[in-house]
Amino acid sequence: MRKIPVQLISKDKPEMMAPYIGVLIEYIDYKAPRVKWGCPESLGNLAEKYPGEVEKAIPKLLENLKDKSTVVRWCAAYALTEIAKYNSGKQKELVSKFKSMVKTEQNNGVKNVYLKALKVIAKQQE
Repeated sequence: MRKIPVQLISKDKPEMMAPYIGVLIEYIDYKAPRVKWGCPESLGNLAEKYPGEVEKAIPKLLENLKDKSTVVRWCAAYALTEIAKYNSGKQKELVSKFKSMVKTEQNNGVKNVYLKALKVIAKQQE
């Protein structure tokens, strides 16, 4: 049987993953790295269609920003920025965090996730 990463399903068929948003949130801080980055990436993919449900992941995603793994931090940043783009109620809180992270994040790839999102959000607010 072929394994299909949940990130692909959440991107291509988000409605199939909607019933599992709670499970994805529960496993954000799981020990296995593949799970620790796969769940946030999937939640980021679901943020446009299910912003209210996905916002419940914010506290755990913020914790993952402190992880030593660049991939884990990138995926958490991706999920948080997608949530901010599609959830106007959380934008102010998250934009403040992104601006702070731009100053402290050492990895340019992760930093660029924040910078791109800040540009998109600024355009939305015009």
